[in-house]
Amino acid sequence: MKRSVPVSSYYYGPPPADSAYFTPPLGQIGVHHPREIVRVERDYSGGEIVQFASTFPMELEGRITPTQFLESINAINEVLISAYNLWRSVVDNCVEILSLQLSRLFLSTHYQREMSRLQRLMDELNRQLFNPVGLNMLWPRKVGFLFVS
Repeated sequence: MKRSVPVSSYYYGPPPADSAYFTPPLGQIGVHHPREIVRVERDYSGGEIVQFASTFPMELEGRITPTQFLESINAINEVLISAYNLWRSVVDNCVEILSLQLSRLFLSTHYQREMSRLQRLMDELNRQLFNPVGLNMLWPRKVGFLFVS
């Protein structure tokens, strides 16, 4: 029995024959439930660096090109690597300690600025690349940056 609202799950191979993959988009993004969810997993090959795997999911074939997908994931990974920069965190923490935490009232941290930049980037990618072909990338912070759906 197929669920009316799909949930994100781990990748176990090619999609089943009755899936909505490789079919034209239906409905309106933000109004209707998605028919299927594609999960792009975290890439742990770089150790503790937060980044997503750039392997092209075959479920996206016919919607976007592998190059478009790779460029999107690389742009997201660049912002994440910058956000988790150790030296920028040290500087932010030193400023907060020296200002007795008053700097938080006037300045945002490097991490907060980069997360805002990532949100704007994802909104732009959705608007320009993904939404026109019936796809929508969800904000990965809701799942602790473990995957992008």
